Amino acid sequence: MIRPTIFRKFLIASLLLALLPLLVASIFQFSGLEQVRDRLALEISNSAEQQAAEGLQMRARQVADSISDYLYRREDDLRFLSRFAADRQVLLSFWQQQRSEVWERRAVTAHQVREVREQLPIYRSFALIDATGQERMVLKDGRFLAPSELHNVAKPATTEFKSETYFNEIKQLQPGQIHVTHLTGFHVSKQQQLAGASEPEQALGSRYEGVVRFGMPLYGPDGRFNGAFVISMDHRHLMEFSQHIDPGPHFVTAFPSYKSGNYAFLFDDEGWIITHPKLWDIRGVDRQGRLVPPYTASSSPQNVEAGTIPFNLDHAGFIHPNYPKASALVRKQQSGVVELTNVGGARKIMAYAPILYNTGPYKKHGIFGGITIGYQVDQFQQQASAGSQLITSKLKEHRQKSALFISLAALVAALAAWLLARGITRPLQHLSEGARRLANGETGSRVVVKGSDELAELALAFNAMVAELEQRKANLVATLEQLQESRQAILDERNFKESILESISSAITTFAPDGTLTSRNSSVECFLGQSWPLGSHYATVFAGWENIPARIGRAFSEGSGYGREPLKIEQDGRIRHFDVGIFPIGEHAERGLTVTLRDETIREDLREETVRLERLASLGKLAAGISHEIRNPLTGISLLLDDLHDRAQLGDKDREMLTKAMAEIERMERLISALLTFAAPPRSRFAPGDPGEAAEDVVMLMQRSCQRQGIVLSLERSPLPTCLIDAEKIRQALLNLLKNALEALPLGGMITTTISRDDHDALITVSDSGHGIPPQDLPLIFEPFFTRKGAGTGLGLSITRQIVEEHGGSISVDSEPGHSTTFRIRLPLLQALPDVVST
Repeated sequence: MIRPTIFRKFLIASLLLALLPLLVASIFQFSGLEQVRDRLALEISNSAEQQAAEGLQMRARQVADSISDYLYRREDDLRFLSRFAADRQVLLSFWQQQRSEVWERRAVTAHQVREVREQLPIYRSFALIDATGQERMVLKDGRFLAPSELHNVAKPATTEFKSETYFNEIKQLQPGQIHVTHLTGFHVSKQQQLAGASEPEQALGSRYEGVVRFGMPLYGPDGRFNGAFVISMDHRHLMEFSQHIDPGPHFVTAFPSYKSGNYAFLFDDEGWIITHPKLWDIRGVDRQGRLVPPYTASSSPQNVEAGTIPFNLDHAGFIHPNYPKASALVRKQQSGVVELTNVGGARKIMAYAPILYNTGPYKKHGIFGGITIGYQVDQFQQQASAGSQLITSKLKEHRQKSALFISLAALVAALAAWLLARGITRPLQHLSEGARRLANGETGSRVVVKGSDELAELALAFNAMVAELEQRKANLVATLEQLQESRQAILDERNFKESILESISSAITTFAPDGTLTSRNSSVECFLGQSWPLGSHYATVFAGWENIPARIGRAFSEGSGYGREPLKIEQDGRIRHFDVGIFPIGEHAERGLTVTLRDETIREDLREETVRLERLASLGKLAAGISHEIRNPLTGISLLLDDLHDRAQLGDKDREMLTKAMAEIERMERLISALLTFAAPPRSRFAPGDPGEAAEDVVMLMQRSCQRQGIVLSLERSPLPTCLIDAEKIRQALLNLLKNALEALPLGGMITTTISRDDHDALITVSDSGHGIPPQDLPLIFEPFFTRKGAGTGLGLSITRQIVEEHGGSISVDSEPGHSTTFRIRLPLLQALPDVVST
């Protein structure tokens, strides 16, 4: 048994006093750094994941909105073409002009592939069908089919895809209604697409040739069904919305990589995939027109491997339950993010958003379908992994150096204890005190021992150890500062996205679950009149905005009403149109709601103005044609009747009948002249002038007629700067207004004409004390041929507005039924009209 001598005790005690504080301090330090590393890695990972999910969801919503707008534009094309359904030249011209870019890969040679961007026609075909379902005219792929190529589409078996029922569906519609089919096309198998390639992104085989058909019935003037007009949108343009989305670092691509999991696809309201990198996943029919059944848990491995069955999200719960879940939420018009594993085994997050659309069979859920954008989980975690690896490597390096240093310190301490055991105690006390100070965290302190023996060297070694620890500590602090800079970079990225929200012209607000305002961008003040303080309740913020507070309350209480809806509201004396969006923050709005306002007034006004101008142009062409074809025969009839009237052998009764007939022909001549004036007005001859002088001429001309009818006609005129006008046309416009006022006062009354200046405009008002205009007639009075008088052409006010608009002005009317009517004409002062001034 070894005897516990003082030397051994002193040696053990010295070693413990020298090394134990260093070991304890290192352990606590290592433990704290490990916790900091884990906390920072978790924060980086969570932040990166949240930003990626929000970015994908925002992009999915943007694409969904674009698709919805694209589908409604196709309806506008159908309505336009249905008016020219039998005009081959119009149909061919429209087919050639309506194109959109398609970006795809094409084989240049057997071993060379090139990416091509090409403007391709949006539509595959236009078809005019009679009441029996027989195709009467079909424009397909740029050519009109021969009669032998036409089919009777009332029989599904004779349609292009052997089972289509769109004609029978259209036949049941009312005038103006539209039927939209689901995507239809022959199913493309895996072998057909790949054509020997190993992956879809390398394949140049068959492509999916499907269509979405838009059709509407054609009714005759007698209300009888005459047939239908159908336009077929090429499926390739739907593919363009999803095929080039790359949620990875490249953002866009000609063809996405299916293996990577970073791609997007569309599905319809029945859960069928309608765009996908794997064409064999897209819904389709076989050559007999039967819908190919979807991939299910009971599908045979041979069919799955051969790629002969398409994919339906509602039947894909056996692959991952979030597929049918996403489909169900989209039908509820909700968007969000789920995590899942696809058929290829890639684990990813998938953002989804509904494509809002409610025409034809899509009214059931109010959606055309949905879009999903997937991104592999391990890729967006690379940033967090890089930071964690940096910390781990630094800690490992520190542990290795510290272990080596502690080992050296233990050797030095043992040597010092050996020497101190020979009777040198005071240096040991110094070292012990220095060790205690180090244990207390005083790393800046040093041990001072005089001499040049081993104890002095031990003291120097101890001081070196403290210095090294200080250096290591400084290195760790520097590493932590670098991590803080990385965190700050992430925060800067978040602030950058917030600045983007501030630059958006739409008003964006968020509300907490209790209904209080939590954030808003700068556009809110433009929409709501003030920048509401945070904490305001939504009922206060949206007071006076009709049903918006009720929708928000319903979304909070019932979890429904999400998505976008149009809002029509009167503000500042005018009708304004808004697009109101309510979206949940979190899967079930547990974190609140986002409410957006987008001003659609200008777009709606432009749309209504375009429709009006198109209608007037068509009416003008029709009027010009009718007037030309009728005037010549009327002239001959008038001459013949005049000749008969002058013959002596006619009796008085016959002459009276001929006189009435000639009077009616003269009335038709006046109507034809008005039609020609409206359809092809004479070229304006503008010159500097005063509208007041034209008004004086018209008032003088109408004075006698007014006196005979007991009407007081007055003119109030103020001095005006010179205007650039066609005086003759201004007289015509004022004469039309005064004649209408005269006819509105059969029992006498008062007509007042006022000429004054209103800012930069000359203001002409014509007021009468007549019976007024019914409110329901006010929107129609400027329309051609509209009249309630039983006589006249109904073109007077249309021509008046045409003249005013030629002068760059505007005309408006205010009427109080039973009391008065006031017309206001505004003409610009001192403004040239370069588009219409004649030389």
